[in-house]
Amino acid sequence: MTQSPELRHILLYCAMYTLLHGCSDGSDEIPEFVPFQQPTPNAAFIPGCEPIIPEEARPIVLAESFRGSFGSLDSEGSCQHEWPEPYLATCTEPLAQGAPDLRGLWADPETGYTERVEQCGNLVIIVGPRFTHGGYTTGDPADGVNDYVATGTCDRPISIALSYEGNSLLFQLDGNTVVTRSLEVTPQGEDELVWRFGPGLSERARMRRYCNLSVVP
Repeated sequence: MTQSPELRHILLYCAMYTLLHGCSDGSDEIPEFVPFQQPTPNAAFIPGCEPIIPEEARPIVLAESFRGSFGSLDSEGSCQHEWPEPYLATCTEPLAQGAPDLRGLWADPETGYTERVEQCGNLVIIVGPRFTHGGYTTGDPADGVNDYVATGTCDRPISIALSYEGNSLLFQLDGNTVVTRSLEVTPQGEDELVWRFGPGLSERARMRRYCNLSVVP
């Protein structure tokens, strides 16, 4: 029997709900939260862990159309001081060929350091409570992070080129790599996003994926 698009949509949504929440036994107990370990779509940064509309049914919205729509300064010229809504929730362009999938809300369970990574096409945006650093991974500073140092004051401009190398996102200043974020896998098979910067690219955070801010340790 041929299934209508609406029926396929409903079946897919139900299957995803079952995978994420488990089957109901008729009780009112809320199941214990388990960190979400699969690549997280941009729409997951608001409640819920998966998009409802299947990828193949979504119109293509290119990353280039978001140029100039993100940054640490808001529309009124004030420096960011809280978590903004997702920038790329409506972007559907596939990730650039060879790009590691870093999308998700990441937190270091030891230090509590938390950031959000959004990707679409060759655009990547890293968001914290006091900064938004994003750009296109062309290796050209003009396409990269043209924003401010992440101090929450927006008084020190930066211009950083972005590119990918293997499973790492590189931030380069005058041809030198000054920051990296690398996707690594633990012996238990869980993804970790490792943030390194400073002399010798010292490790500063080792983060795990989570669904939303309310469940970050």
